Amino acid sequence: MWRRAAPACTPMNTDLETGTSVPRRLHTMNWPHLLLLAALPPAAWALRDWPPEQVLALLGLASLAFLMLAERLWPLRKDWQARGPELARDGGFLGLNALVDSLTGLLLSSLALRSGLGGHGLALDLHPGLALPLAIALGELGPFALHRWAHQSPWLWRFHALHHQPTKLNAANAVLAHPLNAAWNQAARLLPWLLLGFSAEVMLWAALFLQVQGLAVHANLRGSLGPLNWLIGSAELHRWHHSVVEAEAHNYGTAIPLWDQLFGSFVHRPGQAPARLGLFAGTAPPTWLPACCRG
Repeated sequence: MWRRAAPACTPMNTDLETGTSVPRRLHTMNWPHLLLLAALPPAAWALRDWPPEQVLALLGLASLAFLMLAERLWPLRKDWQARGPELARDGGFLGLNALVDSLTGLLLSSLALRSGLGGHGLALDLHPGLALPLAIALGELGPFALHRWAHQSPWLWRFHALHHQPTKLNAANAVLAHPLNAAWNQAARLLPWLLLGFSAEVMLWAALFLQVQGLAVHANLRGSLGPLNWLIGSAELHRWHHSVVEAEAHNYGTAIPLWDQLFGSFVHRPGQAPARLGLFAGTAPPTWLPACCRG
């Protein structure tokens, strides 16, 4: 029931839409992704006096808008552009899952304070230069494990399948996820941070990086991150995860490839891309979702 179809992969130096040769720019760096990451620290610093939830919301929306504009100017595939009905669907899920994230975070933070965990923990006194990469790695570990499990468990897959329904990837449908999927990701990300007592500043910086990466790896953009693919997630890597070929649909990590590298699920084929994206054969999102929300 969970098997996939098996078309061959497509070379990245060909147009994925027509199969014809394209200019060398497909071999250049994915500059919009790099520029977005470079702009994140000064933007966050400029908003340092704002409440963290407002910083996350504003920079998240700004990042999404920037990536969608970049997709219009430097698309990998023109037929992967988001259309009107898809934008309406994705906008609805953006609002819904933002609410789910907020409520999940509020609940976990309240429980941490009531249990005496707030402001205490092994990570509280770490130098930010050590605390931030550790927070990013731990913030990715829980979602990575649940993501991998969701591909193995029929019960979890029926919720996670919604994210895999689109047959094209772009920044807008990065937010297409079942609310339960969004809740378990948020909980798995926050729990280690709260239990280990990371400072509010470190948690904010880590959350900003994970949020931006979650959008950028879905973007329909030309180019590669080159050697950086071994350090951070990219669209070039994440497209393999959405492949309809089971043997290559790995890369369960989003922001960083560390856990895939350690657990043997890292797929990196420079110069190539999956030929088709989409769902497992014979699966579908929960039928009780409205028709407009099924991908």
